[in-house]
Amino acid sequence: MGVIRQNWIGIVGLIGLCIGMPLPHGILQNSINLVSFIALVLYAWLGKNEFFTYQQSIVLIGAVLKMLNVSDLIIASVLVIISLVSVVKILQNPVFRVWYTGVGFIGLAGFVYGYATLNPIAYAVAGVASTIYSFISYSKGVKSAFLFGILNIIYGSIALYLVFSG
Repeated sequence: MGVIRQNWIGIVGLIGLCIGMPLPHGILQNSINLVSFIALVLYAWLGKNEFFTYQQSIVLIGAVLKMLNVSDLIIASVLVIISLVSVVKILQNPVFRVWYTGVGFIGLAGFVYGYATLNPIAYAVAGVASTIYSFISYSKGVKSAFLFGILNIIYGSIALYLVFSG
């Protein structure tokens, strides 16, 4: 698959989340978010971006569990276990044994806590930390991290707006 087609997959995911995130909870929001998360997992995977493949997969699983009305305790348990396995897998690669991966893990923890509790503060922490991680990764040569940086700026901004407006 060409780079342009791969980028379009990421852009579809980004635009979809920008549309879906502020919508009222319901079938329309869930459908848009589901398509968006799948697109972002594909984008990360096609771009061979290991960290974001794991992160977006965890976000996708959390969203699906929420859509299925699974209890918060089960969602939290599943996401914590998957996150711990992901952290171990990520750290097996020496490329990720750098300080800023810790910032990425803070973002990951924010997403997990946010999905388990629907806490906008956790989403805001996730967005800010993931933005920082994204742009540091981009500066180190990870091209697909740029789109995730843009996504996380928007995501973090919406989450911060929700924190301060409600």
